[in-house]
Amino acid sequence: MLQRITSSHLQELTDVQKEYLRNHWIPQEGEYIAMGDHEEMIYYLNGVEKHKALPLLTIGQMLSYLNKHDHSVRIQHVSGEWVVQTSMIETKAIELSHALWEAFKSVLDKNTTR
Repeated sequence: MLQRITSSHLQELTDVQKEYLRNHWIPQEGEYIAMGDHEEMIYYLNGVEKHKALPLLTIGQMLSYLNKHDHSVRIQHVSGEWVVQTSMIETKAIELSHALWEAFKSVLDKNTTR
């Protein structure tokens, strides 16, 4: 099971969405980040150029965001697929992180187009 998104997932975001994500992200040691299409782990916080990096969100971080901004998240594993339901969207994928990412993008889109 994949535990986090990859830099290719971040390429799906608009520049406005990337900036929103960057502004609401608090870097932590041990997190994985993307700088362009390069991925790395944060070993010490002074080494992070936040204005150039984006977080490679984990399953837990995406769930936390969905819970904070949507308040209704349901996850099921049905016939080999993960189903993530929120009040806005239902997504399905073989990997839980991919289904959560699609739901995350939907809520992020709502938050950046107000």
